[in-house]
Amino acid sequence: MIDGPPTSAPQAADKDRTPRSRLSDFRTIVGVCVGVILILALLGQANWLGASLGVMALILFSTVWYFGTVDPATEAKDDVDAAMLESRRKAAEEKAFRTSLIEALPEPALYIDAQGRVEAANPAARQTFRFVGAEPQLTAVVRKPELLDAVANVRQSREAQRFEFVERDETDRHFACVAAPLGPGILVSMHDFTDIKRVELARVDFLANASHELRTPLTSLSGFIETLRGPARDDAEARERFLEIMQGQADRMKRLISDLMSLSRIELVEHRSPEGETDLADVVKEVAAALAPVAATRGVTVRVTGADKPIPVTGVRDELAQVVQNLIDNAVKYSEAQGVVEVELTSQLSDDQAAARAGRLWDSAGHMSIVSAVGRGPCVALRVTDAGPGIERQYLPRLSERFYRVDPGRGLRPGTGLGLAIVKHVVQRHRGSFLVESEPGRGSAFGVVLPMRRAGSA
Repeated sequence: MIDGPPTSAPQAADKDRTPRSRLSDFRTIVGVCVGVILILALLGQANWLGASLGVMALILFSTVWYFGTVDPATEAKDDVDAAMLESRRKAAEEKAFRTSLIEALPEPALYIDAQGRVEAANPAARQTFRFVGAEPQLTAVVRKPELLDAVANVRQSREAQRFEFVERDETDRHFACVAAPLGPGILVSMHDFTDIKRVELARVDFLANASHELRTPLTSLSGFIETLRGPARDDAEARERFLEIMQGQADRMKRLISDLMSLSRIELVEHRSPEGETDLADVVKEVAAALAPVAATRGVTVRVTGADKPIPVTGVRDELAQVVQNLIDNAVKYSEAQGVVEVELTSQLSDDQAAARAGRLWDSAGHMSIVSAVGRGPCVALRVTDAGPGIERQYLPRLSERFYRVDPGRGLRPGTGLGLAIVKHVVQRHRGSFLVESEPGRGSAFGVVLPMRRAGSA
């Protein structure tokens, strides 16, 4: 079907030409013609009067022809198209500038355009809100009512808004934010003040815990000192007995303060994933060797398996060593004489396999996941098993609470009640899992699952 008469190539080409290019061609042709006439006059091939009249006639004819053949509608349309192209170019430059600005900010930042799309987001913001892709709707990637309300208020009032929100994750993160108008959209910048918040909480917790837990040994020391200075002043046998008890109380206070300081330090950085590579097998062998003399004094043997080859994980060596030490030390404390503490390492496991290996081997035992994490790829499972009295099922959920000790009246070696709390927070910082299973009369097993370091990762 033919829609209309065909358009010749010259006509089509002429329509495609903008007024500026058409005027430029006109000026070029007239200039060439004038130049030819003047050259002929200079060479004597034409007189100056005739040349001048020819030049004026040529200019007059060309001017009449140019303006007589101009299509005003086409010229106006071309002007509009040129203006639109210029506007689009400026808009693209402004967008590129905003994107570069957002990318250069060290802390999370978003730019939301007039249609409510996330036009630009730096890597910190994408990691915080866990989204990928180009220009999604803000409501599709952000579920924080504080942020959404602030953006709506800025869009309505065109005035900056300040607000705070908490990102709930394995560890809470606190953000102080500013939403301000920028061009046609809104810039949202976020400052992570989790460290400041944690310092405040750690200070309060430390003072509360220290004052509460140190009160008993301090009261005991004061009582014995008063007794030694009074009724037992001349009693050598009582003095030796009291001094031994006082030494034990002083040692307990030192352990308590040391554990509280360790717990506070770990909690301050718990929201930040560790960096660097650590050989977990080497850490286990080193800690087991250091605790072997302590275990021997109680008639307990520490047996390590699966540590014959390197097992690289992403983590802080000292913190992971503290985890292994606390688990083995607890197992030695709760083991009977002539007992064996089994320390097993198994690498290259999936999430489910590692969790099963760490804390799901005894069918009839009570099980508890104190810390859970998934989606890490190849994992390593560390399992520490004792042959002690075991723990009743109802006590398992409270094992990682600060200062919680299961049935201290059973005559077991006393501790500060902070060891498993430290393990819990270190494992959370390393984005791992912490599991326990226990059966009265059989013993207990504490397991830690950590993601293995991938080859070539920085």
